Amino acid sequence: MTSSLLRRLLALALSLWLVSPARAEPWEWEIIDYKKVPHIPAESVKEFYRFDSLDRSGSQLVFRQGTGLLMRWVAGSDSIRINGIKFSLSYPVIEHEGRVLVSRLDLQKLLDPVLRPSYIQNTKPFDTVIVDAGHGGDDSGARSVRGTEKSYALDTAKRLAGELQKLGYKVRLIRTADRFVSLSERVEAANQIKDAIFVSVHFNSGLKPEADGIETFALAPAGGSSDADGSATAASFSGNHRDGENIALATAVHAMVVQGAPSMTDRGVKRARYNVLRGINKPAILVEGGFLTNAKDALKVDSVEYRAALARCIALGIRNFNKATGAPLPGSQSGGGAKGKSPR
Repeated sequence: MTSSLLRRLLALALSLWLVSPARAEPWEWEIIDYKKVPHIPAESVKEFYRFDSLDRSGSQLVFRQGTGLLMRWVAGSDSIRINGIKFSLSYPVIEHEGRVLVSRLDLQKLLDPVLRPSYIQNTKPFDTVIVDAGHGGDDSGARSVRGTEKSYALDTAKRLAGELQKLGYKVRLIRTADRFVSLSERVEAANQIKDAIFVSVHFNSGLKPEADGIETFALAPAGGSSDADGSATAASFSGNHRDGENIALATAVHAMVVQGAPSMTDRGVKRARYNVLRGINKPAILVEGGFLTNAKDALKVDSVEYRAALARCIALGIRNFNKATGAPLPGSQSGGGAKGKSPR
């Protein structure tokens, strides 16, 4: 990856967060109950986050702020796009009595931390990244005719460790060889490490060979649905204490990865209740770097160049998350600016 290309990718990924500060004065949100779920109208979102314009064409809404931020909603869709990056929602965008609404849960747990990562409450500085290579030993994970997920994940994890160390981070690998580590053991090991975040590296499989692309998972919030199986629960897990940081980390990494692999399909930033995310006591994400059951993806994943680029982009995404939340970078003495209240 050339230095000029790297600079362009960093600029594109960071542009996701070029949003002006939301209103500092007390703000009374208009709340509309729809099927017993609180929702917020698009006009209120536009005003609070100081978008310059909100344009509607049929079921499609476009929010613009200068030349650096563009958000798209479609009534009836269970996803939105911010600067081209796809985000899955806990509830679909709806049209009700002529107005387009987003759920309050999605506003609190997705839109606000993505649009204003420096306002996330109680963020903690970190200097260590825990890198978890999925599967291992008797558990090969997904397979292609060229190789196994456990091998690709371990190779990518080791490359990611090297890239992070170049950026000044300490790294702890959950596994360094082809051995089986249970999910509970992964969580227990990670939770013992202080001042850290957690990144689990995987490669995907699908029931249909046409399924392809990259997706990044954060823990689904309490009350929200899981993209893995569609289930919803009001239960809260240890990992939900870091919901804001989880989605901001997923955003930073995913934005960097999809910009660095433009030929791969962007399947979006998603939510799930995977075991390695539920019990974690620190910001955590799971990255799926491509489908081994898809011929084109499998060919790319088998390439050393692709895995090296994937590792580099994940590392740069972590640094972008570090900057965006205002936490001090490795070796620095102080963090960023003041925090503000997220919408309630």
